[in-house]
Amino acid sequence: MGYTYELCRFLCGLTSEAVTDTVRNDVGMKTLDWLGCAVGALRLPAARSLMEVLSDVAGEKGCTAVGLGGKVPAPYAAFSNGAVGHALEYDDVNKVSITHPGAVVIPAAFAAAEKYDRTYEEYVLAVVSGYEAMIRLGASLNPSHYEYWHTTGTCGAFAAAAAAGKLLNLDTEGMQRAFGIAATMASGLVAVFGTDAKIVNVGNAAQNGLTAAELASKGFTAPTDVFERKKGYAQAASGPASVSFRGGALGKKLMIEDSYYKIHASCGHTHSALDALFSLMKTSDFKAEDVQKIEIRAYRKAVELTGEFRNASETEAKFSMPYCIAAGLLRGKVTLEEFSPELLHSPEVESLRKKIIVREDSDYTRLYPEKRKESVRILLPGRTLYQEVDLPDGKPTREFLVKKFRSLAERNLSEKKAENILHSVWSMTPETPVGELGEAITENCAI
Repeated sequence: MGYTYELCRFLCGLTSEAVTDTVRNDVGMKTLDWLGCAVGALRLPAARSLMEVLSDVAGEKGCTAVGLGGKVPAPYAAFSNGAVGHALEYDDVNKVSITHPGAVVIPAAFAAAEKYDRTYEEYVLAVVSGYEAMIRLGASLNPSHYEYWHTTGTCGAFAAAAAAGKLLNLDTEGMQRAFGIAATMASGLVAVFGTDAKIVNVGNAAQNGLTAAELASKGFTAPTDVFERKKGYAQAASGPASVSFRGGALGKKLMIEDSYYKIHASCGHTHSALDALFSLMKTSDFKAEDVQKIEIRAYRKAVELTGEFRNASETEAKFSMPYCIAAGLLRGKVTLEEFSPELLHSPEVESLRKKIIVREDSDYTRLYPEKRKESVRILLPGRTLYQEVDLPDGKPTREFLVKKFRSLAERNLSEKKAENILHSVWSMTPETPVGELGEAITENCAI
């Protein structure tokens, strides 16, 4: 049997016994992280535009859209929650697949779980299944796919179909058809990075995958071998002669364990360099005004996407390695506060930008995407500092993630409402209907 069948058979056969307590707890943390990112983004212009569009279809029945006081049809909820959850560029990442799994998988699973009245345990299995599909498929296509295609948008459609299909109790053949439908809906261009259109890729993936699973559940026909067949998705979107599993044998380890949380509020391609910078700042005594030159070496994709200085907007600056390094050097951190208009256009940043150079290192490029190696060399009077990092830190403590949630949520909610959401997430038991968490979000997150 082929790639599509083997993956779908594994997903459909996945049971609670395969999910450890560590993974189950991580699903809760990933749900909280997604919620924090979504709530924290609600006053961004792009999010406000989404809320205005959704208000036309909002009512008393349906599914939760973070930020609305009413409910909307499940596809709208999946789209909005996916888009808004990615808007801050602060959501979780997987390195080998080059994806943001949570911003797609969680909204699709949440909408399906609400619509079909599923329990939290069923939701956990759906999220694990979605991450498995996203990471397996993205890893199989990349890095060549990422030259033009935003993997979170493209492979996200399959991931959302896997999550929703799990909640719809699709059998293997049904899941294969859901993938076949998702394949012809999968989309998202790298060309839109740095603009609001990037979050459309993510919202589309969540919505389209949910729709694909629902159509498959009603008997809709589609290719059952869409990845490996001639003129199928792998060949069309990546170009390999054949597609194979990466990440080890199915079931050896759940792929959700290989995703990492964002510690810095910028594009993930800047994170290894930021970790290197902060390591030097921690171990060496120097000030920003002492810096004569900073040379950053990175893999080609990081240079292509983030190598130029940009500060026209918060979104552009998050995709600018020179800006992020300058902000980190000045503030000792890169959180959302470091993208304020005051810092974006400050004389201090303007002074530093002239001293920062970003270059490709061909050795680092050969290691990508398994490693995201970057180095920082700082020239100071009479001495030079150097640090390289193979992979960014992405496994922070529970305390860090709770603090991150609070800082994001309290951008737009009162402390009490943020705590209500936190309590609701922690209160979920295997038997709790996901709709109960949805009600808490609707009640506390409307702005």
